[in-house]
Amino acid sequence: MKINYRQLSILVFMSFIALKFLALPGLMYVDSANMSWLVTLVLMIVDGIYVFLILDLMKKCGQKNIFEFLCYCLGPVLARAFMAVLVVKYALVVANISKGLEFFVVENFYNDLKWLVFVLPLILLTNFMVYKGIRNIARVNEIIVWPVLFGCIYIALKSISGVDLFNFLPFFKDGVAPLFSSGFNHLSWFGSSGFMFMLFGKVDFSNGKKYTMLKYIFLAIALTMLMHVVFYGLFDVTSPTHSFCLSDISQFSSGHSSIDELSWLVVSLWVTAQAVQLALFSFCMMQAIKYTFNIKNDVFPILFVLIYIFTWSFIGENTVRLEVVFLSAFSSIITILVQYILPIIIYIGYAVNNVKRKKGAKCKS
Repeated sequence: MKINYRQLSILVFMSFIALKFLALPGLMYVDSANMSWLVTLVLMIVDGIYVFLILDLMKKCGQKNIFEFLCYCLGPVLARAFMAVLVVKYALVVANISKGLEFFVVENFYNDLKWLVFVLPLILLTNFMVYKGIRNIARVNEIIVWPVLFGCIYIALKSISGVDLFNFLPFFKDGVAPLFSSGFNHLSWFGSSGFMFMLFGKVDFSNGKKYTMLKYIFLAIALTMLMHVVFYGLFDVTSPTHSFCLSDISQFSSGHSSIDELSWLVVSLWVTAQAVQLALFSFCMMQAIKYTFNIKNDVFPILFVLIYIFTWSFIGENTVRLEVVFLSAFSSIITILVQYILPIIIYIGYAVNNVKRKKGAKCKS
C-alpha cells in the first residue's frame, strides 16, 4: 500500500526533528560551544537539499523498489553492498532511538523503571506498527504532527523570557575549525532523509502539491532552531549537563512551573513521537534486511529487528549512554555513505545507464 506526498512530507518533518530535541544540543555544546546552533542549521539545510535529490530519484524509479532501482543503476553486487550499509545505518538509528527513549522515560517519569518493563511493551508496539506497514506509520504521524509542532512552540515561547542572547557572543571565538569537527562528530544525528530509500515505489505523487515538502522542511528547521536557541540561551556553559533539550527546558526555565500540566503533556506526547520514529526506522531496517539477503517474507526480518532492539536494550543497561557508539567516527562515516554519497552514485549510475540504453537503441535502429 502506498502513501501520498503529504504523508511523506510529514514523515520527513518528524524525522528531521526526532533526534534534535533529546541529547544532541548538550552533546554538541562540548565541541562547538555557543556556535552549536550554526552547525545544526547548516547540516539541516544540507539534509533538506538531499531530500529533494532523493525525491527526484524516487520519481525516476517508477514502481521499482530501492533494491531493483540500485540493480538497474549500479548492478546487483554494488546494490547488495549498499543495502548492507543501509542495514547498519538503520540499526544505529534504531539503537539510538530505543535506548534514548528509555533514558528519557526513566529520567522524566519513572525513576525506578526496570528496562524489561519498558522494552517489552515497546517491542510489541513496534512489531504491530512494522507489521501493519508504512501507511499505518504515516497515518499515526499525521495525527500527532500538529500537536507536536504547537506543543514544542508552546514550551519554547513560554521559556523565551529567560533566554540571554549574550550567551551567543562572541561569534567564532575559537575560529571555524571546531565547527567542522563538531559537524563530523555529530553527523550520525543528522542524515534525516535516509529512511526515504525504503519508500521507493511506495509513494503516490499524483496529487502532491508543489511546495508541500518545502513547507514541512522549513517548519522542521525553524522549530529546531527555535528550540536550540532557547536551550543554549537558557543554559549556556551548563548545556552539557542537560541530557534532554525538550524536557529540561520545560523543567528548569523560569517560565514554567513543576505543575505546568500542558508542558508535561507535550513531553509525554514526545514519547509517542519517538515510538513512532522507532517503528519507522525498524520498518526500514526490516526492508533493508529483506533486500540484502533476498528474503521473500517479513517474518524473519521483523523477528530479527525485535530481537535486536531487545538485545541492545539489555546490553545498553550496562552502559551510561549511547554516545560511545553513536558519536564514533564509524557512525559518521556510515552516515556520509548513506546520506551524502549514495544518492550521488545512484544519480551517476542512472545517467550512465540511460546513455548506454540510448546508444544501444541507436545501434539497433
